[in-house]
Amino acid sequence: MQLDWSKWKVIFEKNKLVIIVGCALVLLLAICCYKFLNVSNTDDNSNANLSTNDDSTLINEQNTNSKTIATNNDNAKSVKNDKKGSFIFVDIKGAVQHPDIYKMKDTDRVKQLVDKAILLKDADLSSVNLAEKLQDQKVIYIPKIGDKDQKDINMNHFALKNNHTEDSKKGNSTINSEQININDATESQLLTINGIGPTKAKAIIEYRQQHGPFESVEQLKDVKGIGAKTLEKIGSKLTI
Repeated sequence: MQLDWSKWKVIFEKNKLVIIVGCALVLLLAICCYKFLNVSNTDDNSNANLSTNDDSTLINEQNTNSKTIATNNDNAKSVKNDKKGSFIFVDIKGAVQHPDIYKMKDTDRVKQLVDKAILLKDADLSSVNLAEKLQDQKVIYIPKIGDKDQKDINMNHFALKNNHTEDSKKGNSTINSEQININDATESQLLTINGIGPTKAKAIIEYRQQHGPFESVEQLKDVKGIGAKTLEKIGSKLTI
């Protein structure tokens, strides 16, 4: 069977415009479909990359947080261990059942030491500061009811046996066997020094209250009633 090309030629000539437009539309439609498919694939790849990046970032943040938490835990354990290992030795005497040298924590107060030593029935705590923080090598004296000058015993006699010379509270100065801290000593403590009478003791405290702590023992020469000779006599028994 042979095609009748003359017949198709006549049909083409009559519908030339329609055929050309139709072919152009088909070609345009094919181009649009191709571009649409490429855009979809690109978006899918971009989303996949973003998802991968987000997952990586999240993992990195989790690893960083885990390391930070571990470091903080290690630091906390270290501080806790340091606190556990801080001990001091304090001597307690007087009206207690078990006077002795006790191993205490450096955060303990006089109350914890008294509880260990156990008070006698006639113990007098009126001059004892139970809230005072304990210090290494300090002597705590618990007087009995009726003891003469029990407050002076606590503040002077047994304070002189302490090796430390610093205390954060006025009136509870830690004093060693030779020197008294003039920046926190009480009037009664100053009176224990040979060469300082009531007048000079009051003058020293008044000067300290008005001018602040002494910067050196030699500054005592600025106190009324204390000259070079007096300072030479008492200077070796004082410190700051």
